Order: sequence, then structure tokens, then C-alpha cells
Amino acid sequence: MILPYPYPRLGGTSFRLRPFREDDFDATLAYSRDEATARWVPPLPADDPKSVVELFQRYREDGQLLHLVIADLTGDAYLGEVMVMVCDHQMGELGCGLLPEARGRGIAAEALSAFATWCAPNLKLQRLQVLVASDNRPALALAEHVGFRREGVLRSYWDHDGDRFDAVMLSMLPAEVGCSDLVSGSDSRSEIWTAEWESLGRATPSQTH
Repeated sequence: MILPYPYPRLGGTSFRLRPFREDDFDATLAYSRDEATARWVPPLPADDPKSVVELFQRYREDGQLLHLVIADLTGDAYLGEVMVMVCDHQMGELGCGLLPEARGRGIAAEALSAFATWCAPNLKLQRLQVLVASDNRPALALAEHVGFRREGVLRSYWDHDGDRFDAVMLSMLPAEVGCSDLVSGSDSRSEIWTAEWESLGRATPSQTH
């Protein structure tokens, strides 16, 4: 199944969600190399802008992954990204991340909440989940703020440069999607969510985080 793009386009008080473009490549590399989030963010699926665009399109057409850029509402510049990897049993694994200069303004919470609310019915998902490293406290707080619930810890789940990390599993079911204050009304969606940094990682079909 080809994964559709959201229509009408999703957005928030200061951003909109759109497909990845070649001119986003340099900003995406900066996000991947940010010291605060580098441990949680795997490299891009290719080494050049054109190939990245083509791979994201192929993943979408194959029904594997929908990746969207969080773009500034005024200048359309890359601020970060959200994505969902569609897995077996009608389950979707979400990811979200922002550039350092875009953090602390509520963008991550608003974008992740809007995207999750759209994904469940439009992609016919019966479960949404995120995996967050146990010591990534801001990302855990972000996920819970949006409405994901902790289920347990996967011990020694990830490897980064030879170090092993535990992962916290959090989930949200269709009946729970959109129940947080962020999506319950137009006024609350502009609530500012502040964290030192915000990243749930980048997922691709070949590497979850």
C-alpha cells in the first residue's frame, strides 16, 4: 500500500509538515551531528540529497515509511522531522526530532501530536509506539506529554559505538490518540512545550533507531 501524504497538509502555530527536498540535506546532516541527539539518530539512508529523496519516496511507495519535514511556516526552512514506520499487525513506530534552534518552542510536541492523530485513522493503524533510550529524559517527557504510555523497558536494546542502551517502550491506541490537551482544542494546541532538547530518533526500514 502506498502511504498517502496528509491532505490537507498538517501544520501548527509556526510550522507545516511537507515532504523532504534536496535542499533540506545540509540541515538534516546538522541535526544528525548535533551532540545532544547524535546517539539516538542514525545516519541518513544515503550520502547525497537526490538519493535521500528517492529512498524516502521508495519507502513511502512500498508502504514502509512516511517521512515528513517540519518546516518553518514563514520561510519553509527545515526545522526537524517526523516519521512513521509501518510494521506488521497494523502497528506504526513514530519518530520526531528538531534542530537545536527550533527547540523549546512547543514545535516537537505539536508536530508529533498532530502527526500521530493523523496516522492512526488514515494509515489504519491499531497501535502507535515509540522507543526511547532510558536516559533520554527530554524525549521520554515529550512522548508522555503527547499521550504515549510507558509499557516497559527493553534491556540492552541499542548499540552505539560499542555501548549498549536500554529502550523504554511507549504506546498509544486509536481510542487514546488526540486525547491529550495538545489536540483537544485550538487554544491548547499552542501550548509551549519546553525541553533542553527533543528527539525520538529517526527510523528507516533497515534501522529502527
